[in-house]
Amino acid sequence: MAQIFRTWWPVFAALIIIQVGNGLTGSLVSVTGEAAGLSPGLKGLILSAFYLGSVAGAIAAPTLIGRTSHVVSFLTFTSILAISTAGLALSGDAILWIVLRLIAGASLTGMFATVESWLNLGTGDRWRARVFSIYIFMQLGGLAAGQLALNARSFGNEILFVCAAALTVLAMAMMRFERARSPKLEITHHIAIWTLARRAPIGVACVALAGFSWAGLMASGPALVEMMGFDDFNKSMILALTVTSGMLAQIPVGWMADHFDRRKVLAAMTAIAGVSAIIAALVTGDETVFLFFLVFGAATFPLYAVGVACANEDLAQSERTSASAAMIIYFLFGAIFAPLMLAFATAFAGPKAYFIVQAVPQLLFMLVVVLALRRPQASSL
Repeated sequence: MAQIFRTWWPVFAALIIIQVGNGLTGSLVSVTGEAAGLSPGLKGLILSAFYLGSVAGAIAAPTLIGRTSHVVSFLTFTSILAISTAGLALSGDAILWIVLRLIAGASLTGMFATVESWLNLGTGDRWRARVFSIYIFMQLGGLAAGQLALNARSFGNEILFVCAAALTVLAMAMMRFERARSPKLEITHHIAIWTLARRAPIGVACVALAGFSWAGLMASGPALVEMMGFDDFNKSMILALTVTSGMLAQIPVGWMADHFDRRKVLAAMTAIAGVSAIIAALVTGDETVFLFFLVFGAATFPLYAVGVACANEDLAQSERTSASAAMIIYFLFGAIFAPLMLAFATAFAGPKAYFIVQAVPQLLFMLVVVLALRRPQASSL
């Protein structure tokens, strides 16, 4: 584990810095849209545009990596992210924000696909869940810090958007210390997203559910607490605690997923998430909302790492760069629909609908996994 940090610390440090800016930007966009009184459709489009644009970044990443290197790909996507984030300070026009969030989603996800390809090519199956848990741990640490920056809204949204862009530029500078050389790409095999779903259905479904849960918390969560009348301090604390709980759960969940049947771990996580959402829908009160975000974040943020580990059990090494992009696309499928569904649900049925919409897919997935446990677990390649 120590060797992982010695090798990858510049990349992990860059991820933390980028996610501080990304966490601030995403929450600020969500809160500002709610406060501006935008229609549910327009508000949902602004929030979903980020994830829709992300599909393009995931598709483009393998091609760019193959033509250049992991380092050059990382710097390219990150520079585009900085420009699109700074552009949010120019105007509050909703159409402009949709375009800029599309670009930001493409660039950020292209960067993530680059890093995940890098990690996948250098990690064995027995360590994969833990390595990806560390990767997600670093991301969530930055996101948690970004939520606290909402307390600085008195300086003006424009200043905060520029600061987020400046952090992204700082992250690019961390590549000056990079020592983990790009893996040699000899012969790679493309794997279609539908082929991946056929070969690794549990892993793919888990990643899509992770996207739905993640977007439901990070994109729609700020709008929910704005609707419920929380002040900026409590909003930032709820979001920071949510991300922190998910961050702290990464390492123990990753360890369990590498030592036990990963499907049993997934069933337990989604059961906890679904029950916590049902309780939040039935029991009103500020304390219940805090508890929901704390428990739901801890149960759902590790889903991506475990889902990726499950899927890679059924893949050859030559397929993993293509699969890294495909897994992000499945994550985005879930993430694109969450803000739209939650925006309309809460507009028509109030805050309780938010918790119901979050609970249903968790409990359905749990049932599917329980049924799948009748079959023996796949062996690593």
